[in-house]
Amino acid sequence: MAATIGIVGSGAVGRALAAHVVASGRNVVLCNSRSPATLESAVDDLGPRASALETSAVAAADLVVLAIPWHVVVPLLEQLPPWHGRTLIDATAPASHLRLPQPHDLGGLTSSELVQASAAGARVVKAFCTLPASVLALPPANAAGRRVMFLSGDDAEARAVVSVLIDDIGYAPVDLGSLAAGSALQQPGGPLAGLDLRRAD
Repeated sequence: MAATIGIVGSGAVGRALAAHVVASGRNVVLCNSRSPATLESAVDDLGPRASALETSAVAAADLVVLAIPWHVVVPLLEQLPPWHGRTLIDATAPASHLRLPQPHDLGGLTSSELVQASAAGARVVKAFCTLPASVLALPPANAAGRRVMFLSGDDAEARAVVSVLIDDIGYAPVDLGSLAAGSALQQPGGPLAGLDLRRAD
């Protein structure tokens, strides 16, 4: 498991995931569309395991979470160097709101298939996209059990790595299999979008 997790995006989803990552004992590097200096307050809030870097440096981590608005996903990915087999967790959602889905026209592809096509050489895993940021910011587990976190991807090894991360930060991973099938279930309009389930361990 990567000791440092890169999170591309410092909005509500990115910060919620960053907090869980540092709580698990790992380091996290963040970036946004502006500059590392603008993330000073967020890094201070997260503590000594967090830092901010330029986008290219964050995207060079062994394990990267993509948590940015959908309209900038493809342009950003096409600007980055090849991934050379590194794992990219797609936490994006092609809609303005999970409860009122307005999916973009993706030409017959699921959103994660489009991410895969735009991130040359990446092993894409879809995860962290079915719950709104306000729920992601809550503790992953309580007396009722651990929140379920779905994942899907075409590379079994990458799915296993992401499953371990999900488990380590406190969620209950549920593997949905292939990227196309699993992404369709998770993205806005799919049956799992916005579904908050718990598993008693």
